[in-house]
Amino acid sequence: MMPLRTLFYSALLAFISLTFPAIAHETVHPPGKKPSKPVVVPTKQSPIPTKVEHPTITKPPKLPVIPPKKPSTSTKVGHPTKPPKLPVNPAKKPPKPPIHPTKPENIKVTKAEFGVFRRDKGGKITFIPTKKVPLEEGLAYGWRLQLKNYKGKVTWKEIFRLPKLPLTWGTQNGENFNLSNNGTAAVTTRTDEVKQGIVKNSWKVTPGDPSGNHLIEVYIGDRHIASFEFEVVKSNQRKSR
Repeated sequence: MMPLRTLFYSALLAFISLTFPAIAHETVHPPGKKPSKPVVVPTKQSPIPTKVEHPTITKPPKLPVIPPKKPSTSTKVGHPTKPPKLPVNPAKKPPKPPIHPTKPENIKVTKAEFGVFRRDKGGKITFIPTKKVPLEEGLAYGWRLQLKNYKGKVTWKEIFRLPKLPLTWGTQNGENFNLSNNGTAAVTTRTDEVKQGIVKNSWKVTPGDPSGNHLIEVYIGDRHIASFEFEVVKSNQRKSR
């Protein structure tokens, strides 16, 4: 039979072994007595926790960071070129309605006059009505007609009668030009574009032209429009009069 004191120490050792397993094999000796045979109290081993290995997370490798190159000061930045301008085709104007020529019998003449054409220093030509033409070389003389409300082309005929045969006849307009049998009359036919309702024709005094009375008759179609009688005078005759 175990003494009561020994039983107390055994219970105390069991409690300590449960609480502190590290000292489970130590023997508790009662004070004042030699230790008896060691009492081994079985200790409950606490379960060793299982080490859970977590999968290692590999970090992605760091890529080298290449700093951007600084543009050199000598580098020229090319600006985008402007797109070429496309040719703009202007809108075509509608064609003008055709102008039907007025019949010769319907043409109305509001003014018919004869005179000389003088050119001033500025080059401006002035028409001076007169019935006397100075026999001055290069002087231009002739007639003009003012047509009422007429636009388009008109074909006219002129018969020019001189008092005698001149030294030369000439024309520069390329019109239809014919002389009479004795050479004292010339027939001119021409088609003109009417501008501002005016139709006109002129001649120039040339060496060998006769003085005296002259006659010009104008026709449009077969219709007689006007007659102009005038006198070509020499310079001394003009001053004496």
